[in-house]
Amino acid sequence: MIDDDTHDKLTKAYLEYFKANESYESRKSHRTHAASRRWLREIRTLAKERMIEIHDSYTAKKEAEKKGK
Repeated sequence: MIDDDTHDKLTKAYLEYFKANESYESRKSHRTHAASRRWLREIRTLAKERMIEIHDSYTAKKEAEKKGK
């Protein structure tokens, strides 16, 4: 089985948040409140991880270009 990369995990987390938020908006209970916030925390964590991946990839590309000149 192929593991999802961070971008895929981020997309799936957003879709789960979207569902949780819809539930929260229709039924403002403790459970729906907690679920919405849990998915928002997961999105924040994955977004930070993805930012680092993008930056590292960009930096590596720039370093490779410098060495190639």
